[in-house]
Amino acid sequence: MRNKGFRSAAVGLLALAALVVVTAAPAGRVGTVTISHVMRGCHSWAFGSGQMRSTLSITVQAGTVLHFVNNDVMPHRLVQTAGSKLRLTHPNMSRMAASASVSFSQKGVYRFTTKAGEDYKWATSMKTIGEDHVLRLTVYVK
Repeated sequence: MRNKGFRSAAVGLLALAALVVVTAAPAGRVGTVTISHVMRGCHSWAFGSGQMRSTLSITVQAGTVLHFVNNDVMPHRLVQTAGSKLRLTHPNMSRMAASASVSFSQKGVYRFTTKAGEDYKWATSMKTIGEDHVLRLTVYVK
């Protein structure tokens, strides 16, 4: 009988210790890169609420997850072009508001681009000036 009480107390303390460890763990960082339609160059992307650009360079902490949101008038496929191989989740953003994500667990330099598709049928009247931008992103992970 005495061992049963001791075991219950030990299990309770272990559960409490696990809860404290989980609560003390830092929350992961999350950032958003949004692809949008622009008049000159057809599409650009921005990090957070930053300026729209065709070429971006950003610095994030290890453990950051970037979400890519496609708000352009054409589909985009996210492609990693340099850096340690990463797992791209849902890289084919084939409709408006589609998203992809990438988790950066290791320090390093990573490069991305997109492969753009044709305009959605409903967007054929959207006007652009000049050649379509080639989107380029460099992510520095500290």
